[in-house]
Amino acid sequence: MNHANVLKRAWEVLWRYRVLWVFGVIVALTATSGTSGYGGGGGDGARDDWSCPGGIAVGDQCYAVEEWREALQELPYVLEEWRELEELSGLPLPMVPPEIWTTLAAIVVGLLCLALILAIARVVFLYIAETALIRMVDDYEETGEKRGVRQGFRLGWSRTALKLFVIDLLTRLPGMLIAFMLLVLGVGMFGLTVWAGGSWRLIVVGAIAAAGLVCLSIPLVIVVSLVLSLLRPFFWRVSALEEMGVIYSIREGCRFVRQHLADATIMWLIMVGLQVGWIIVMIPVVLVLLVVGGVLGGLAGLVVGGLAGLAWSGAVPWILGLAVGIPIFILVMAAPLVLLGGLAHVFKSSVWTLTYRELRALGGSEA
Repeated sequence: MNHANVLKRAWEVLWRYRVLWVFGVIVALTATSGTSGYGGGGGDGARDDWSCPGGIAVGDQCYAVEEWREALQELPYVLEEWRELEELSGLPLPMVPPEIWTTLAAIVVGLLCLALILAIARVVFLYIAETALIRMVDDYEETGEKRGVRQGFRLGWSRTALKLFVIDLLTRLPGMLIAFMLLVLGVGMFGLTVWAGGSWRLIVVGAIAAAGLVCLSIPLVIVVSLVLSLLRPFFWRVSALEEMGVIYSIREGCRFVRQHLADATIMWLIMVGLQVGWIIVMIPVVLVLLVVGGVLGGLAGLVVGGLAGLAWSGAVPWILGLAVGIPIFILVMAAPLVLLGGLAHVFKSSVWTLTYRELRALGGSEA
C-alpha cells in the first residue's frame, strides 16, 4: 500500500468535501481529548465515569440516597434546636427560610437532570458523527458525490452508531480490568501482611510488592491501549461499511489487521507521529489565542465596567465587566480550537477509512 497517496487523498477529501467539517466539529465538541486529534484510536469521548452509582455526589464525596433521606428527616429537629438556642441567647440567629431550601433543592435536581440529558446527547451525537464521517468518505470514494448535512445525518443515524458505541466500550474493558485486578492484588497483598501481624520488615516488603504491582499496571494498560488504538479503527469500519454485528466486527477486524499487519502498523506509526507534530504546532496557537482572548475580553470587560461605574458603585461594575469579558475570552479561545480539532478529526477519520478501503482492495486483488 502506498501510504503517501492515502495521506494525500485524505488531505484532498478534507478540503474538497467541506460538509464533513460539520461532523468533525460535532466530534470535537462531544469528544474528550483523545478523539479530536490525529491519534489512531478515536472514540475516547464515549467514556463516562459514573463515580457515584445509586447515590448523589457532592464535590468529591458520594452520599447514598438513604443518607440523604435520614438527613432530611432530622432537619425539623435541627430547626427546633436552632429556635431554642435563639430563645436562650436572646439574640436573633440567622435563619434560612424553608422556601429557599426548597428552591435550592429544585435547582440542584434540575441541574442534575440537565447534566444527565446533556451526557446522553453528547454520546448520541458523537457516534452519529463518527458513523457519518466513515460512511460519507466511503460513499464519496465510491460514487464521487458529495452529500449534504441532512444526508450525512441520515447516514449517521442508524444502528451502526450504537454498534460503534458498544465496540468502543468493549475494547476499553481489557485495560480497565487489568489495572483493577493488579490494583486489588497489590492492595490485598499489603493488607494481608498488615493483618497477619508480621514484623515491620515483612510489612515493608509487602508495601514494596504492592507498589510494584500498581506500577506494573501502568505500562500494561499503556500497551493494551496502544494495541487497541491500532485495532479499533478497523473494528469500526468493518461494522460501518460491511454492516456487521459487534462481535463479528471485532473478530473480522483482528483478522484483517493480522492479514495486513505491516501496512496497518506503518500507517498507525505515521498517525502517531502526526499526533506529536499536531501537539507541538498547537502550543504556540494556544498561546496566541490566550493573548488575543485576554486582550479582547479584558478590553470589553473594562469598557462595560467603566460604563457601569457611571451608574453604580461598589462591586456591580466589576461583576458586569467579568460577565462580559469572560464569555468573550472563552469564545475567542474555544471557537478556533474546536474548528481546528474538527478538521484534524476529519483528516484522521478519512485516513483510516481510505486505509481500510486500500487494504480491502489489496486483499481482494491478492485473492
